[in-house]
Amino acid sequence: MRLLVIVNPAARRGGSEPTPQVERALRRHALQFEVERTLRPGDARALVADRGAEFDGIVVCGGDGTIHEALQAFDLERHVLGVVPRGTGNDFAWMNQWPRNVDACVQRIAAAQERRVDIGVWGSTRFHNSIGIGFEGRVNYESHRIRRLRGPAVYLAAVARTLSRRGTHPTEIEWDDGAWRGDLFMASICIGRRVGGAFRLAPEARNDDGHFDLCLAGDVGLAQILTLLPRTFGGGHIHSDAVQMLRSARIRVRCDGGIPVHVDGEFTGLDVRELDLLTLPAALRTF
Repeated sequence: MRLLVIVNPAARRGGSEPTPQVERALRRHALQFEVERTLRPGDARALVADRGAEFDGIVVCGGDGTIHEALQAFDLERHVLGVVPRGTGNDFAWMNQWPRNVDACVQRIAAAQERRVDIGVWGSTRFHNSIGIGFEGRVNYESHRIRRLRGPAVYLAAVARTLSRRGTHPTEIEWDDGAWRGDLFMASICIGRRVGGAFRLAPEARNDDGHFDLCLAGDVGLAQILTLLPRTFGGGHIHSDAVQMLRSARIRVRCDGGIPVHVDGEFTGLDVRELDLLTLPAALRTF
């Protein structure tokens, strides 16, 4: 198996350069590989698109954003995904038990014990962890404007900023066997259990069941938000009457006035009007 190793040196907002350690570990396991480093947003996708046909495995040394980029150009039949977590949230790595230790990640890749996990699609966009709508989308927008923090602290600071701008959006949501209409505070459509490196918005989600887990909250007041937010760290928010949880293989969202949205932690826009989301069961090969 030949591996294309994509290193994002900007992941974790800088930090130590991981490439030498990754290369040493790959050589110790006698793996065939080439390393490419991203220089700007979009490079991971371009590298897979340009060079992916030469390789059987794609190893992403970065975070959820780099995985998201690379996934857009994956040959889902050919490519197997490996991960060396180096991001801000590392939610895909956490969900799939990828260790933080570089040597342990490479050992797992060398063992080549493949499994398959679900991904989602929105039009031509693939996603591997979640789509956040409303409050969560705005939090993501604010997180990209914070430069002096790292890790989950970025998202906690973004939550604090967003609380002052909280609001609701008249929204329609439809799923396989139901619908909801009302003023939406936030919705999170999840494949994985965790977002933002800390918030277990879908604590019972599985990434191999062929369904999204939808976490939905309508018009909630500030006091209730402040009560619910700490409970998201352990998933206890799902027991609140203010929160609805459901599963569906397809979810449609419409907000005529526009609503903030992020996809896998990548900010999409403040005024997205429609989403039509579908699961692709067991579509992604990973080690």
